[in-house]
Amino acid sequence: MSVPAERWEGAGNIYLLIDAEELRAPLDPDQARTVCAILGGDGVLEVRRDDGADVSMRIWNPDGTQSEACGNGTRMVARWLAEQTGQEHVSISTAAGVLECDVDGELVAARMAQTRLDGPQYAPTDDDFPYEHTFVSVGNPHVVIPVDDILSFPLEDVGPELEHHPWFPERANVEIVEQIDEHHVRMRVWERGVGETRACGTGACAVAVAGVANGTAAFPVTVQLPGGELTIDVHDDGFVTMHGPARRLERLTIPNSYLI
Repeated sequence: MSVPAERWEGAGNIYLLIDAEELRAPLDPDQARTVCAILGGDGVLEVRRDDGADVSMRIWNPDGTQSEACGNGTRMVARWLAEQTGQEHVSISTAAGVLECDVDGELVAARMAQTRLDGPQYAPTDDDFPYEHTFVSVGNPHVVIPVDDILSFPLEDVGPELEHHPWFPERANVEIVEQIDEHHVRMRVWERGVGETRACGTGACAVAVAGVANGTAAFPVTVQLPGGELTIDVHDDGFVTMHGPARRLERLTIPNSYLI
């Protein structure tokens, strides 16, 4: 026996999407680690029907931890649901709140959780932090570091240390950003619980918000990632909307032996 699943891609992020109705029980950390280790990708999106929204989404990292938010994953689930229901507007419940999405073919606009420049996920102490930075929460924690050249920055070496820096009690996603002009930036990302990836939707939101807060950028901000582009805009209430693609790569099955 096996469980049907789908592999989706958004701006370079690749996730496995599983309808929880196909599972005998909710995923646990060991199962999430096993599925990611064998099938690859940046994580697992576990989707189930929800009374408070059209669906709810749990986001599993390859190390078996969960994330509060995933921008590219949100767009994948939104398009998956739109294809099933014919809806152009869908709502997705996450640990960061209910996110509203508008689907137009492959392009999805996702209104993300309210951003903050402080909060319990950021707790500076007397210990030094080695880089100029801006903390941004998009429901999940991000540290945005401006650099002159993202390609020469040793992200693969310092990413693990910065993710686990004591200033971030829940660990942090690490973004390095290179300014092109006020509406365009380049970015690389070290994702919490994953490592360096080709994209991060909430990271793109954090980079845009940090740039505007610091006076180096102006909305809308187009963020160039190794896997593609995302455009971030802001509303009067401080919420941001992320615009970008989502597409199914393949349908597949997961052997039940992976889920024991």
